[in-house]
Amino acid sequence: MQDGDLVEQAQKGRGDAFEKLYHRHLDKLYSLAYGIVGNQSDAKDVVQETFLKAFQRLPKLKRDGAILGYLCRTASNAAIDILRARRSSKVVHLDDVRADSLLSQDADPKEALESKLDNKALAAALMQLSDDHRVVVVLHHLEGCSVEEIAKRLDLPPGTVKSRLGRARETLRRRLLGKVFVE
Repeated sequence: MQDGDLVEQAQKGRGDAFEKLYHRHLDKLYSLAYGIVGNQSDAKDVVQETFLKAFQRLPKLKRDGAILGYLCRTASNAAIDILRARRSSKVVHLDDVRADSLLSQDADPKEALESKLDNKALAAALMQLSDDHRVVVVLHHLEGCSVEEIAKRLDLPPGTVKSRLGRARETLRRRLLGKVFVE
């Protein structure tokens, strides 16, 4: 059954249809959120908030099958909001100091790293980037967003996004070639 069909059924009151959407897209949204916020607790909060917003907006959702795009935009915006709040409150989560990356909720960290990025060194280097740099890398390279889309989401000039992408790539390149890691 297609996403659009499930949205239509959920709009008609079939709770199991929304539950199917939830299970279908849970891992992708969790990986996206984790890639941005860098810890499991915040990533779970992002996913929960995303599905809550989708449920609340259910009557207004389009039935054209674009639900995944809506969910990804909502999740990335919620994750970015968490980074902004974290930056202003200077809270550091213990999970933030780990080198895990893009993990499924129930996955073994080592296996998830190898299967998602197929490179432990890249995952560790990605998690060592600053929040500003990690967000643009995840949105651009892992989620396929254009520079313009990222600029709009982050409320930044496109030149700033390009600059952050360039600096992040250079930092990743140096860390991967020089194997400079903090474990």
